[in-house]
Amino acid sequence: RYILKWNELNSPLRRTVTIEDVGNSALYLLSDLGAGVSGETHHVDAGYHAIGMKAVDAPDIDLVTGKKD
Repeated sequence: RYILKWNELNSPLRRTVTIEDVGNSALYLLSDLGAGVSGETHHVDAGYHAIGMKAVDAPDIDLVTGKKD
């Protein structure tokens, strides 16, 4: 669960992805609007792919894990 919390706190859109987000992306690709799209990777992750994952030994990891030393 701390990975989802980290994603919410650090993704550019400041939220996690919903099932609706994934479904809407699929509908776009299946619709006429996506007719010209091929060979692309669509990241449905609130922009998180541009940020990366927090290191498990980072000084502020306790913000998302809830654990304290």
